[in-house]
Amino acid sequence: MSDRNEFLHPDFEPGEFDRVERELRQSLATDVRRIQPPDRLDAILGAAHEAGPATGGAGHGARRWLVPVAAAAAVAAVIGGVWAANRGDNGQQTTPPMTNTATTAPSTPTPTSSSPSTSSTSTTSGPAQTAQATLPVYFVGPIGDSKPTYKLFREFVRGDVGSGQSAAQKAKAALVLAINAQPYSNTDGYLQPWSGQTIGDVQVTSQLITVDLASAGNPDAAQTQEVRRLAVQELVWTATAAAQQSVPVRFTVNGGSAKLFGSISTDQAFKRPSSSESWRDLAPIWVDSPTRDQVLPAGKPVTVKGQATVFEATVAWDLKRGTAAVKQGHATASIGAPDRGQYSIELGTLPSGTYTIHVWEPSAKDGSVAAERSVTFSVR
Repeated sequence: MSDRNEFLHPDFEPGEFDRVERELRQSLATDVRRIQPPDRLDAILGAAHEAGPATGGAGHGARRWLVPVAAAAAVAAVIGGVWAANRGDNGQQTTPPMTNTATTAPSTPTPTSSSPSTSSTSTTSGPAQTAQATLPVYFVGPIGDSKPTYKLFREFVRGDVGSGQSAAQKAKAALVLAINAQPYSNTDGYLQPWSGQTIGDVQVTSQLITVDLASAGNPDAAQTQEVRRLAVQELVWTATAAAQQSVPVRFTVNGGSAKLFGSISTDQAFKRPSSSESWRDLAPIWVDSPTRDQVLPAGKPVTVKGQATVFEATVAWDLKRGTAAVKQGHATASIGAPDRGQYSIELGTLPSGTYTIHVWEPSAKDGSVAAERSVTFSVR
């Protein structure tokens, strides 16, 4: 092997090359740590559900390998852009741009390039042509314990969105779906705290989402203070997810202030909790895929994916075809409670039929069901 010194420029002092290399590495690492990747899971999963399961064909195969290549290129461009933007022409680090962190919850989606700027406002308009879209919608439902305890569940639901597909139009369309839990009440026990409600004007900017409600809500439809709080939060999670904006949400009632359900003042902004506090709102177990009544292609392995905030990151599961047990086992989430982790269950290739995947958290006290979630899907 050649002597390393032959690669040193004659103008460098011995060891100076190493020093410059270390400084460059340290500078790059510092800049990379400043990058705050947006939480766009709602939008990504929504797009995946919109597209449906992959099918064969050369065109589909090309898209499958182009996506990760494009994603990798985008990440490289972002890192390189941040590194270059934070340096002057002389290579000295400059002061990074100010960011508004006071009102941004780490677990919320962040604006995309199509989102309005700080000075612009996107609002819903009157009657117009609409188009179908798959939207993230949150509902208040029982987690499956014996108390009962209620938390938020996310569904991906098809809805009518204004043809402009603006952030405000998506937010309003998703909110209209969120206030009507009736389609899922019999099967999943979702509550209907907003029964009879109407969504009025919705405004979306890069700093605030404003939602006008026709009424303040009926206290009899949300009889406990915790359910009332969750009823408000389901609209917050839905609006921010559909608009892809990590901003607070304000509510008005017929354009003015009021107390929602007679006890929660609208003279304040509401936010998603931080990622470390998301357990306050979100159900301990979600099944993200397969989705409700999804049809999967026969002959391909089935993978169940979801999120969990559970003791020791452990979930149990079983798979049934009708009433017949097919498989069972345990899975480990990426992190345990109180944080929220990702879990994955490989079911392998399944014969054609209708299946139900049941995922639950065994109680650390007595092994009973502490929380659970079931989703039915088909293979054909």
